[in-house]
Amino acid sequence: MKRFFVILGCIGISMGIRAQQTTYTLEQCIDIALKNNLLVSQAENQAGRDEISRKQARLNMLPNLNASVNHGWFFGRSIDNTTNSYVDNNFYSGSYNIGGDVALFRGGYLQNTARQLSMNAQASKMSWQQQKDNITLNTILAYLQFMNAQDLLTQSISQATLSEKQVKRLTVMDSSGAIKPSDLFDLQGQYANDEASIINAKRDVENSKIAICQNMNIPYDSSIVFERIAVPDLFEKVATDANTAYHSALERFSQVKVAEFSLKSAEYGLKAARSQLYPSLSMGYGLGSNYAQSGGRLTDQLKNNSNKNIGLTLSIPIFNNLQARNNVKTAKLFLKDAQQNDQATKTELQQNIQTAYINMTAAYDRYKKLLERVTALQQSYQAAEARFNVGVWNSVEYLTVKTNLDRANIDLIGGRYEYLLRVKIYNYYQGISPEEMKH
Repeated sequence: MKRFFVILGCIGISMGIRAQQTTYTLEQCIDIALKNNLLVSQAENQAGRDEISRKQARLNMLPNLNASVNHGWFFGRSIDNTTNSYVDNNFYSGSYNIGGDVALFRGGYLQNTARQLSMNAQASKMSWQQQKDNITLNTILAYLQFMNAQDLLTQSISQATLSEKQVKRLTVMDSSGAIKPSDLFDLQGQYANDEASIINAKRDVENSKIAICQNMNIPYDSSIVFERIAVPDLFEKVATDANTAYHSALERFSQVKVAEFSLKSAEYGLKAARSQLYPSLSMGYGLGSNYAQSGGRLTDQLKNNSNKNIGLTLSIPIFNNLQARNNVKTAKLFLKDAQQNDQATKTELQQNIQTAYINMTAAYDRYKKLLERVTALQQSYQAAEARFNVGVWNSVEYLTVKTNLDRANIDLIGGRYEYLLRVKIYNYYQGISPEEMKH
């Protein structure tokens, strides 16, 4: 009975441990990575600030209106603000005003500033998207590296299982003196080597899990489980050539859009700076009234003492320490920087796409050859195993063929995931959205 409860307790603990396991899908990993990444959060905040600036710039073109109320007590000889005459007694008075102004002409400064800040807001949104794309790609690549490590572990276990079966078979044969002892020793050495490969493969799996956790910015836990995504055994070659991909990227790649919006922002910035060289015309308006303690009823005084005003102000820049002209020179330099950055971004993108295309094409060609290699070596191994089992071949000949097949299988796994990684990178440079890159 005691033993029964011990077993039952162990089962309960085991079930509790399994219940505590956390499982993530690729989509969940990407969502968590986007939520927890500091650069993404900072880019989002910057986009929010620039959007506020954009709205404020448009509001700055509207008229403004302000009101003021002033009340005070006066002692001794003072001026009554309702009669504008001196009084010698203490009294209480107040004034009420409402007024504002509107810019009629500023050389296009307000309009161009609003357009400039609108371009800044668009650039910030694209920069935010760029950060999200980067994190998405890095998470996908880390996830594929994890799956690659898992497949290599599975292959290592399969190789060790096969070696173990041969060791058991040769152990029985050696006990009866049917084989040379060296054949058994060779297989035992191969089995030990395969078990060492399993240890290395398990290490690589855990390291790849750590890499995913780093992208997600969460603590690593060995119990975390990442669900596998479907990876085909056979791939088709990507048909989109580098030139087509480049022209597609010019319309979609976030970094290109950031450079283009920044260039437009600099162009409007130059126009805004030049507008400060022109005269400006504004209109002011106001309405007010006064009240004094000695003047009678408040409503009557407000009506009788009311005043209105409207006026135009023309400001002509004559000499302001050359500030306006220096602002124009500075804006021209900003524009030059933006033009150079725009061209450099597009040139770098073209180079990156060409490099990604070359790497992807080479990875596909290598994958096809590795597939042919495995197919051929599998047939060779089947023949070698049959010869070894009947004693025609010795252990050295058998292990040579087995080692070649094992290495070919491992290389094929690496080649398959390398091509998949290269395709993801190639699609990234084309400006494929994060949702599309998940598949």
